[in-house]
Amino acid sequence: MLLLSLKEYMKTNNLPIGVFDSGLGGLTVLNELKTFLPDESFIYFGDTAHVPYGNKSKESIIKFSQSIIDFLDSQPVKLIVVACNTVSSLALQDIKTKTPIISVIDPVFNYFDNNIKSIKSVGIIGTSNTIKSESYVQLIHNLKPKLPIYAQACPLLVPIIEEGLENHKITQIILQDYLGEIKQHNISLLILGCTHYPIIKNHISNILSHNVDIVDSAELTASYVKDYLINNNVLYKQKEATIKVYVSDKDRKFKFLSKNFLNHQIDMIKKIEI
Repeated sequence: MLLLSLKEYMKTNNLPIGVFDSGLGGLTVLNELKTFLPDESFIYFGDTAHVPYGNKSKESIIKFSQSIIDFLDSQPVKLIVVACNTVSSLALQDIKTKTPIISVIDPVFNYFDNNIKSIKSVGIIGTSNTIKSESYVQLIHNLKPKLPIYAQACPLLVPIIEEGLENHKITQIILQDYLGEIKQHNISLLILGCTHYPIIKNHISNILSHNVDIVDSAELTASYVKDYLINNNVLYKQKEATIKVYVSDKDRKFKFLSKNFLNHQIDMIKKIEI
Protein backbone atom coordinates (compact mmCIF):
# COMPACT_ATOMS: atom_id res chain seq x y z
CA MET A 1 0.00 0.00 0.00
CA LEU A 2 1.63 3.27 -1.15
CA LEU A 3 1.78 6.17 1.26
CA LEU A 4 0.71 9.56 -0.05
CA SER A 5 3.15 12.44 -0.40
CA LEU A 6 2.66 15.58 1.71
CA LYS A 7 1.46 17.44 -1.40
CA GLU A 8 -1.12 14.75 -2.14
CA TYR A 9 -2.12 14.69 1.52
CA MET A 10 -2.88 18.41 1.58
CA LYS A 11 -5.14 17.95 -1.46
CA THR A 12 -7.10 14.95 -0.25
CA ASN A 13 -7.25 14.70 3.53
CA ASN A 14 -10.27 17.01 3.90
CA LEU A 15 -12.32 15.33 1.16
CA PRO A 16 -15.26 13.06 2.03
CA ILE A 17 -15.25 9.29 1.68
CA GLY A 18 -17.47 7.83 -1.04
CA VAL A 19 -19.53 4.70 -0.37
CA PHE A 20 -21.87 2.92 -2.78
CA ASP A 21 -24.16 -0.08 -3.04
CA SER A 22 -27.06 -1.25 -5.17
CA GLY A 23 -29.52 0.00 -2.55
CA LEU A 24 -29.94 0.16 1.22
CA GLY A 25 -27.51 -2.60 2.19
CA GLY A 26 -24.40 -0.47 2.03
CA LEU A 27 -25.83 1.68 4.81
CA THR A 28 -24.77 -1.10 7.21
CA VAL A 29 -21.21 -0.40 6.09
CA LEU A 30 -21.73 3.37 6.28
CA ASN A 31 -23.11 2.99 9.80
CA GLU A 32 -19.95 1.24 10.96
CA LEU A 33 -17.72 3.65 9.06
CA LYS A 34 -19.35 6.63 10.78
CA THR A 35 -19.00 4.90 14.16
CA PHE A 36 -15.29 4.21 13.59
CA LEU A 37 -14.68 7.58 11.89
CA PRO A 38 -17.08 10.12 13.47
CA ASP A 39 -15.11 13.14 12.21
CA GLU A 40 -15.09 12.11 8.55
CA SER A 41 -17.70 13.23 6.02
CA PHE A 42 -19.33 10.69 3.70
CA ILE A 43 -21.12 10.66 0.36
CA TYR A 44 -23.29 7.58 -0.13
CA PHE A 45 -24.83 6.46 -3.41
CA GLY A 46 -27.61 3.86 -3.43
CA ASP A 47 -28.54 2.65 -6.90
CA THR A 48 -32.17 2.08 -5.99
CA ALA A 49 -33.27 2.24 -9.63
CA HIS A 50 -31.42 -0.99 -10.40
CA VAL A 51 -31.53 -2.94 -7.12
CA PRO A 52 -30.95 -5.86 -6.75
CA TYR A 53 -27.64 -6.39 -8.55
CA GLY A 54 -27.61 -10.07 -7.58
CA ASN A 55 -29.56 -11.17 -10.65
CA LYS A 56 -28.14 -8.68 -13.18
CA SER A 57 -25.65 -9.49 -15.96
CA LYS A 58 -21.98 -8.75 -15.40
CA GLU A 59 -22.09 -6.18 -18.20
CA SER A 60 -24.96 -4.30 -16.54
CA ILE A 61 -23.25 -4.34 -13.14
CA ILE A 62 -20.05 -2.94 -14.64
CA LYS A 63 -22.04 -0.22 -16.44
CA PHE A 64 -23.97 0.82 -13.32
CA SER A 65 -20.85 0.71 -11.14
CA GLN A 66 -18.77 2.79 -13.53
CA SER A 67 -21.48 5.45 -13.66
CA ILE A 68 -21.54 5.64 -9.86
CA ILE A 69 -17.74 5.73 -9.65
CA ASP A 70 -17.68 8.57 -12.19
CA PHE A 71 -20.22 10.47 -10.09
CA LEU A 72 -18.24 9.99 -6.88
CA ASP A 73 -15.03 11.01 -8.65
CA SER A 74 -16.74 14.24 -9.72
CA GLN A 75 -17.55 15.28 -6.13
CA PRO A 76 -14.58 14.52 -5.49
CA VAL A 77 -13.82 11.96 -2.76
CA LYS A 78 -10.53 10.74 -1.27
CA LEU A 79 -11.51 7.08 -1.10
CA ILE A 80 -14.29 4.89 -2.50
CA VAL A 81 -15.69 2.03 -0.44
CA VAL A 82 -17.52 -0.52 -2.59
CA ALA A 83 -20.16 -1.64 -0.09
CA CYS A 84 -21.60 -4.28 -2.43
CA ASN A 85 -20.40 -7.88 -2.55
CA THR A 86 -21.78 -8.40 -6.05
CA VAL A 87 -19.80 -5.47 -7.46
CA SER A 88 -16.74 -6.51 -5.46
CA SER A 89 -16.98 -10.04 -6.88
CA LEU A 90 -17.73 -9.25 -10.52
CA ALA A 91 -16.88 -5.70 -11.56
CA LEU A 92 -13.90 -4.26 -9.69
CA GLN A 93 -11.28 -5.26 -12.26
CA ASP A 94 -13.24 -3.46 -14.99
CA ILE A 95 -13.88 -0.18 -13.14
CA LYS A 96 -11.74 2.81 -14.11
CA THR A 97 -10.90 5.45 -11.50
CA LYS A 98 -7.91 7.31 -10.10
CA THR A 99 -9.43 7.26 -6.62
CA PRO A 100 -8.27 4.49 -4.25
CA ILE A 101 -10.89 1.75 -3.83
CA ILE A 102 -11.55 -0.62 -0.94
CA SER A 103 -14.09 -3.39 -1.41
CA VAL A 104 -15.95 -5.26 1.32
CA ILE A 105 -14.09 -8.43 0.31
CA ASP A 106 -10.64 -6.99 1.12
CA PRO A 107 -11.19 -6.88 4.92
CA VAL A 108 -12.68 -10.39 4.90
CA PHE A 109 -9.52 -11.70 3.24
CA ASN A 110 -7.51 -9.92 5.93
CA TYR A 111 -9.67 -11.57 8.62
CA PHE A 112 -9.15 -15.04 7.18
CA ASP A 113 -5.44 -14.45 6.74
CA ASN A 114 -5.19 -13.76 10.48
CA ASN A 115 -7.56 -16.50 11.69
CA ILE A 116 -7.44 -19.31 9.13
CA LYS A 117 -5.75 -21.85 11.41
CA SER A 118 -8.64 -21.86 13.90
CA ILE A 119 -11.45 -22.12 11.30
CA LYS A 120 -12.79 -25.66 10.79
CA SER A 121 -15.54 -25.19 8.18
CA VAL A 122 -17.24 -22.25 6.49
CA GLY A 123 -20.70 -21.37 5.23
CA ILE A 124 -21.31 -18.52 2.80
CA ILE A 125 -24.60 -16.84 1.93
CA GLY A 126 -24.96 -14.15 -0.71
CA THR A 127 -26.68 -13.07 -3.90
CA SER A 128 -26.76 -15.45 -6.85
CA ASN A 129 -23.99 -13.53 -8.63
CA THR A 130 -21.73 -13.42 -5.58
CA ILE A 131 -22.08 -17.16 -4.98
CA LYS A 132 -21.60 -18.01 -8.68
CA SER A 133 -18.42 -15.93 -8.80
CA GLU A 134 -16.87 -18.12 -6.06
CA SER A 135 -14.85 -15.08 -4.98
CA TYR A 136 -15.00 -16.04 -1.31
CA VAL A 137 -14.30 -19.72 -2.04
CA GLN A 138 -11.18 -18.82 -4.01
CA LEU A 139 -10.07 -16.36 -1.34
CA ILE A 140 -10.35 -18.97 1.42
CA HIS A 141 -8.89 -21.88 -0.54
CA ASN A 142 -5.84 -19.78 -1.43
CA LEU A 143 -5.14 -19.76 2.30
CA LYS A 144 -6.37 -23.26 3.23
CA PRO A 145 -7.09 -25.41 0.14
CA LYS A 146 -8.92 -28.28 1.83
CA LEU A 147 -11.14 -26.26 4.17
CA PRO A 148 -14.78 -27.42 3.79
CA ILE A 149 -16.95 -24.62 2.35
CA TYR A 150 -20.72 -24.66 1.86
CA ALA A 151 -22.19 -21.81 -0.20
CA GLN A 152 -25.85 -20.90 -0.58
CA ALA A 153 -27.39 -18.31 -2.91
CA CYS A 154 -30.22 -16.35 -1.25
CA PRO A 155 -31.83 -14.33 -4.07
CA LEU A 156 -34.98 -13.34 -2.17
CA LEU A 157 -33.33 -11.74 0.85
CA VAL A 158 -32.29 -8.41 -0.71
CA PRO A 159 -35.77 -7.64 -2.14
CA ILE A 160 -37.36 -8.58 1.20
CA ILE A 161 -35.02 -6.30 3.15
CA GLU A 162 -35.39 -3.47 0.60
CA GLU A 163 -39.17 -3.68 1.18
CA GLY A 164 -38.72 -3.37 4.96
CA LEU A 165 -39.99 -6.91 5.62
CA GLU A 166 -37.02 -8.17 7.62
CA ASN A 167 -39.21 -9.00 10.64
CA HIS A 168 -42.11 -10.49 8.67
CA LYS A 169 -42.88 -14.19 9.15
CA ILE A 170 -42.15 -14.85 5.47
CA THR A 171 -38.53 -13.89 6.12
CA GLN A 172 -38.24 -16.57 8.79
CA ILE A 173 -39.68 -19.19 6.44
CA ILE A 174 -37.31 -18.25 3.62
CA LEU A 175 -34.30 -18.17 5.94
CA GLN A 176 -35.15 -21.61 7.29
CA ASP A 177 -35.16 -22.90 3.73
CA TYR A 178 -31.93 -21.18 2.67
CA LEU A 179 -30.00 -22.12 5.82
CA GLY A 180 -31.30 -25.68 6.10
CA GLU A 181 -28.50 -27.43 4.22
CA ILE A 182 -25.75 -25.25 5.67
CA LYS A 183 -27.05 -25.99 9.16
CA GLN A 184 -26.71 -29.73 8.55
CA HIS A 185 -22.97 -29.35 7.94
CA ASN A 186 -22.32 -27.95 11.45
CA ILE A 187 -20.21 -25.07 10.17
CA SER A 188 -18.00 -23.15 12.59
CA LEU A 189 -18.23 -19.82 10.74
CA LEU A 190 -20.71 -18.10 8.41
CA ILE A 191 -19.83 -15.28 6.01
CA LEU A 192 -22.59 -12.77 5.35
CA GLY A 193 -21.74 -12.25 1.69
CA CYS A 194 -24.11 -9.32 1.22
CA THR A 195 -24.18 -5.99 3.05
CA HIS A 196 -27.97 -6.22 3.42
CA TYR A 197 -27.72 -9.30 5.63
CA PRO A 198 -26.54 -7.67 8.90
CA ILE A 199 -30.12 -6.37 9.19
CA ILE A 200 -31.27 -9.99 9.68
CA LYS A 201 -28.15 -11.17 11.51
CA ASN A 202 -30.07 -12.04 14.69
CA HIS A 203 -32.59 -14.11 12.73
CA ILE A 204 -29.74 -15.98 11.05
CA SER A 205 -27.98 -16.58 14.35
CA ASN A 206 -31.15 -17.95 15.94
CA ILE A 207 -31.70 -20.41 13.08
CA LEU A 208 -28.13 -21.68 13.08
CA SER A 209 -26.45 -21.88 16.45
CA HIS A 210 -24.90 -19.44 18.85
CA ASN A 211 -21.72 -21.50 18.47
CA VAL A 212 -21.41 -20.35 14.85
CA ASP A 213 -19.25 -17.24 14.39
CA ILE A 214 -20.84 -14.80 11.93
CA VAL A 215 -18.48 -12.67 9.86
CA ASP A 216 -20.09 -9.30 9.14
CA SER A 217 -18.05 -7.41 6.55
CA ALA A 218 -19.46 -4.03 7.65
CA GLU A 219 -17.49 -3.81 10.90
CA LEU A 220 -14.40 -5.40 9.34
CA THR A 221 -14.53 -2.87 6.51
CA ALA A 222 -14.81 0.11 8.85
CA SER A 223 -11.77 -1.00 10.82
CA TYR A 224 -9.86 -1.68 7.60
CA VAL A 225 -10.70 1.76 6.18
CA LYS A 226 -9.61 3.50 9.37
CA ASP A 227 -6.25 1.71 9.24
CA TYR A 228 -5.90 2.72 5.59
CA LEU A 229 -6.55 6.40 6.36
CA ILE A 230 -4.07 6.38 9.24
CA ASN A 231 -1.37 4.59 7.23
CA ASN A 232 -1.79 7.01 4.33
CA ASN A 233 -1.96 10.15 6.49
CA VAL A 234 -5.40 11.14 5.23
CA LEU A 235 -7.40 10.76 8.44
CA TYR A 236 -9.28 14.00 8.96
CA LYS A 237 -11.07 15.66 11.85
CA GLN A 238 -13.70 18.28 11.20
CA LYS A 239 -16.23 19.94 13.46
CA GLU A 240 -19.13 19.64 11.03
CA ALA A 241 -18.79 16.23 9.41
CA THR A 242 -21.74 15.40 7.16
CA ILE A 243 -23.49 12.46 5.51
CA LYS A 244 -24.89 13.19 2.06
CA VAL A 245 -26.93 10.50 0.30
CA TYR A 246 -27.75 10.20 -3.38
CA VAL A 247 -30.15 7.65 -4.84
CA SER A 248 -31.21 6.86 -8.39
CA ASP A 249 -34.89 6.26 -7.50
CA LYS A 250 -37.41 6.14 -4.62
CA ASP A 251 -35.80 8.80 -2.45
CA ARG A 252 -38.76 9.05 -0.02
CA LYS A 253 -38.90 5.31 0.56
CA PHE A 254 -35.14 5.24 1.02
CA LYS A 255 -35.33 7.96 3.66
CA PHE A 256 -38.01 6.03 5.57
CA LEU A 257 -36.26 2.64 5.48
CA SER A 258 -32.75 4.01 6.06
CA LYS A 259 -33.57 4.43 9.75
CA ASN A 260 -33.40 0.63 10.09
CA PHE A 261 -29.86 0.62 8.72
CA LEU A 262 -28.22 3.81 9.92
CA ASN A 263 -27.93 5.16 13.45
CA HIS A 264 -26.51 8.49 12.32
CA GLN A 265 -28.16 11.61 10.95
CA ILE A 266 -28.41 12.00 7.18
CA ASP A 267 -27.90 15.65 6.24
CA MET A 268 -29.24 15.35 2.71
CA ILE A 269 -30.98 12.83 0.43
CA LYS A 270 -31.16 13.68 -3.25
CA LYS A 271 -32.39 11.72 -6.26
CA ILE A 272 -30.21 11.90 -9.38
CA GLU A 273 -29.98 9.97 -12.64
CA ILE A 274 -26.84 8.07 -13.57
